[in-house]
Amino acid sequence: MAILIFVLSLVLLIAAGASGYQSLDLLPTSLGVLYALAAAGAACAAAVVFAIAVLIRRIDTLTKLMRQSAGPAPTEITLATAPPEEVVLSPPATGAGVSGRGDEAVAAEDESPININRAGHLPSLETEVETSEPEPQGPPSLIGSYSSAGANYKIFTDGSIEAETDEGTFKFASMSDFKRHLLETKRDREVGA
Repeated sequence: MAILIFVLSLVLLIAAGASGYQSLDLLPTSLGVLYALAAAGAACAAAVVFAIAVLIRRIDTLTKLMRQSAGPAPTEITLATAPPEEVVLSPPATGAGVSGRGDEAVAAEDESPININRAGHLPSLETEVETSEPEPQGPPSLIGSYSSAGANYKIFTDGSIEAETDEGTFKFASMSDFKRHLLETKRDREVGA
């Protein structure tokens, strides 16, 4: 795709050159000016098309690099399974039931490190989740205060607001709670009037 756009850019550049060359002899006439304007337009179009071809080429390269470095998609999860247990057929017992293999070899085979982690322990299905409770903090500190319409307001670091009005002192958990209270108070006054 990018190659076709590069070719189109080259064709436009050749057309611009041809049109510019034809305009040299005819320049004092209106036809010469038309050829010169066509040459300028074709040269500009060639530059734009060339820039588009370069962008397409770079995007293709980036896409190829991302596909190579991405690895398996998150949906392609493979589960690790333990290898199937090996079945060892021992030779028939000879004499008094001795198989010919030593007891140490059988014991060592049973303790094979198939699924042992770095600490030397088998992994457990239980996960140790460390829960940390937030440390109790002191009361929130005052960020700012202001007065408006005969009421005093204090804003704290936790987002709470304290309003001292003629009706009493009110504490709100957030600005949205405070605005809701103001709307309800305004509505109550309008209904009562």
